[in-house]
This record gives sequence, structure tokens and C-alpha cells, in this order.
Amino acid sequence: MAYDLLFKIVVLGEGAVGKTAIVTRFSHGFFRTDYKTTIGSQFAVKSIDITEDDGSRTTVKLQIWDVAGQSRFQILRPMYYRGASGGILVYDVSRRRTFIVLEEWLEELRKAINKDIPLVLVANKTDLPDRVVDPAEGYEFAKNHNMPYVESSAKTGEGIVDIFAELAKTLVKYRQNT
Repeated sequence: MAYDLLFKIVVLGEGAVGKTAIVTRFSHGFFRTDYKTTIGSQFAVKSIDITEDDGSRTTVKLQIWDVAGQSRFQILRPMYYRGASGGILVYDVSRRRTFIVLEEWLEELRKAINKDIPLVLVANKTDLPDRVVDPAEGYEFAKNHNMPYVESSAKTGEGIVDIFAELAKTLVKYRQNT
């Protein structure tokens, strides 16, 4: 499929927040209940059409690197971050710790690539009844770090396309302004 722009993006956050489920739902259109721990990283490619502010259409091809969240893979992650144009920072709304450590993930990313890149903050697993991180907290974090905020459920598919569309739009704008 033809595309106008190509971006490498990384998906990061604690283990079991739903990173692989988000990527699988977006790139393949389905959800599984039996995900295994990601070892190192997994890779997917998918194009998305976005409408820019001037009304023009742009096809953005995303190389999506789903990076292992477990601490034992911390030594490997920086090599997957290199060359990334943007990222998706994910936390699980039913596990407060995954929200609390977001700053550490940002620091790890910045240290690996020595610059700031466009990111989207994703509050995942919104389908679960035992939510402990309020949407207002997510919005506040995103606002303080100058990134869009998207709520999603990889299980139901809600918000999944929005995550990647939001990031693609942000990347295109960022590219035009640099």
C-alpha cells in the first residue's frame, strides 16, 4: 500500500497494561485473552489515513514497536527506542502503580534517545469495573507533559484507532514544525 510518510513508534509502559493487546487490535483487528509476556519487543506495521487541519488527506505508515514492560527487559529497551519518531505511553486504569511509574518510563525513553518526541498517553482497560485511576488524573498528566490523552479498551476496541490517529496527526504536525 502506498503511503506519504513513515514513522517508527514505540509502545511503552509497565508489563500487562495491554500494550500488545492494543497493537494487535489495531494492526490485526482482534483481541485475545491469552497474551504471553513480550520478550524484548514485537513489531507490527499498519497504515492509517488522517485528515490534516487544511483538509488534505495523508496516509501515514506506522512501524509499531511493542516494547517489553517487565523490569528484567530494561537493559534491552533503549535499543528499541532508538530512531523512534513518536510513542504511545500506556497505563492500566485498574492498577494505580502503572500510572505512578509513567514518569520513570518517560525518563527512560528520553535518556535512550536524548530528545523529546511526540507521545500519546493511553488509559487502557476502561472496560474493567474496578477502575482506580480517575480520568481527571490522566488528563492532568497528559496536559502537564503536552501530550494527547486517549481512553481505550483493547478488549472492546473502544478508542484503539483514536490512539494511532491522534499520534499520526501529532507526528505530521510535529514534522511540519521542525
